[in-house]
Amino acid sequence: MKLYKIGAVLAVLVCVIALVFSYLTWQDKLENVLDKPEEARAQSSDKAEEEPEAETNDDSVNIEELIANMDPQVQAIFEARNSEGESVKLLIAGSAALESGEPGYAEQLEASLAEAYGNFIEADIVSIEGTSESLASVDLSAGYDVVLLEPMTLMNNDRIAIEQEREHIKEFDAALTAEKEDALVVLHPPQPIYGAGYYLSQVTALNEFASTNGYAYINHWSAWPDTDDELLKEYLAEDGLPNTKGAQVWAEELQAYFIAN
Repeated sequence: MKLYKIGAVLAVLVCVIALVFSYLTWQDKLENVLDKPEEARAQSSDKAEEEPEAETNDDSVNIEELIANMDPQVQAIFEARNSEGESVKLLIAGSAALESGEPGYAEQLEASLAEAYGNFIEADIVSIEGTSESLASVDLSAGYDVVLLEPMTLMNNDRIAIEQEREHIKEFDAALTAEKEDALVVLHPPQPIYGAGYYLSQVTALNEFASTNGYAYINHWSAWPDTDDELLKEYLAEDGLPNTKGAQVWAEELQAYFIAN
């Protein structure tokens, strides 16, 4: 009888031990399952920290779309520099009119080009004093690809003949291409003035010279009031230079040429 009781007690103890072991084993498995998502997230986070982020090039620009309004020869320069992985060196040169206004047309154009092209265009601005004879003194040693030139036509009035101005432009062009063989000059006239007389003939002659000799030419006068329209006075300061309104009109025409929307 005692052996039976002892056997029964041992059987109960074995069952209890088995149940306790099974419970502890189940709890351990359950905890492992619950912990795995946290570990997975931690491992995933660690992996993300170890892997470098993909680099993006925010400076890339679509040259083909931006240059659509340029003359073909100017487009070719931009395309060549782009294919060579080089920047375009641009010089904006002209009379004091380029600085007149707040800001002047040159500063506005430079800012717009930087916004549109990023580092692809390196622009310099040079204000020239005197007549077109002074074009010979412009420093071109930087090796510019394109020069946007207002060739001092208004300053030449009653001082320099049309034929001489043309020679000065050709000499400037020769000096430019001596520094960089495929460089180009893009011409544009000075600002219109109210009551212009002989000056109209000078500007017409400049346009004809550009067309005959294959120079790119930006005729921004179409955006200004006519020279016999008193409304033009609202675009000019008392000295005949562009005021802020005039500078903005001029800049917008240049921007439309260099930056196609």
